[in-house]
Amino acid sequence: MHTKYTIPKLSKNSKGWYVHYRYEGKQFRESNGLNKIIDLKNREIEYDKLCKDILIELKSGWNPNLPDGIQIQNDMCVVEALRFALEKREQYLDPKTYRTYKGTVNLFETTISKLGIERLKISDLKRIHVKHIIEKTSITEKWTPKTHNTRLGHLKILLTVLVKWDIIELNPATNIDNIKVDKQSDFHKPASDAEIETIKNTLIEKDFRFYVYSITIFHTGMREVELLKVTIEMINLSKNEFTLPGTMTKNGKARIVPINKFLKEYLVKMILGKIPKQYYLFGSFKEPGIGNRGKNQILPDFIPGPTHISRDTATRRWETLVKKGLGIKMNLYAMKHYGADKKILAGMNMDSLRELYGHSSKLMTEKYAKIIKEVYRKDILDNSPDF
Repeated sequence: MHTKYTIPKLSKNSKGWYVHYRYEGKQFRESNGLNKIIDLKNREIEYDKLCKDILIELKSGWNPNLPDGIQIQNDMCVVEALRFALEKREQYLDPKTYRTYKGTVNLFETTISKLGIERLKISDLKRIHVKHIIEKTSITEKWTPKTHNTRLGHLKILLTVLVKWDIIELNPATNIDNIKVDKQSDFHKPASDAEIETIKNTLIEKDFRFYVYSITIFHTGMREVELLKVTIEMINLSKNEFTLPGTMTKNGKARIVPINKFLKEYLVKMILGKIPKQYYLFGSFKEPGIGNRGKNQILPDFIPGPTHISRDTATRRWETLVKKGLGIKMNLYAMKHYGADKKILAGMNMDSLRELYGHSSKLMTEKYAKIIKEVYRKDILDNSPDF
């Protein structure tokens, strides 16, 4: 079998001695300061040791083309490499997404140990290894097709990070297909109109501030991570708009979100008086890990305040009031889907909805407007001419 390297050998000339060898066709010379040894016999002994040491390194997988720091990373086992990739990826992820990625790596670490390949080097990871890791974890954790595809996506992205860092040459997970997902089990399917009415009445009665937060998603289509970062200075009620900076949006582009007349009524009541511009629209006065104190003790959350509310807080509130309290299996984010459907039925065209949601194409918007196909079907039936 052809090797990537030649056997290191000692060369002597009047300018100095050195060990020379080739790796992937590129020639390398090493002297390691040994020419300072005056006694030629002792110098030759040390150079012979250097030849042997370099050969041992080459046989163990050492790549002299890589910088020393990357060389160490190239020798990492699979789990170490995935954690390295996760560390490099963390700056691009919001905290909740990062925790999900970290959970994926933890699950894969357990599976890798069960498969007995915990010492497998990342440079030796093959497609068959990846498939075994995914399939065994999926069975053990009883993943749905959607979860399987999400976790596989995490792995593909982390391996891509390793490619970019020259840890591996190719991504072994690239051509592994997703599992087909049953469209009928849509995770963000809206509730029925009757159930929505029940949700509305319950939120108004039990947590009005959270009700306003929920219908803001319905009216604007803003993602929860965006909405929870909106500050008072981003709101212009005279122009009827939110101004979202690029640092907040999913695509990194600044965006104007219109405020319709129905939502404006609630916002006007929320931000009456002099409220500091840096306050979050849906914030609180709670101190992290402490809660409300003193004069703020009786204040609710989801009000203009200096403390940022996490998405988990909103999710848990919805879980308590709607999913568990009412037994309605609808996620909070489905308010965006429900809003899209209602806007289409009210006569809003797809281009206007796309502009509101900040999508780059109608196809993205159609994922939210579930009723659009029925609207198209009705349009065809109602407006088809006779022969």
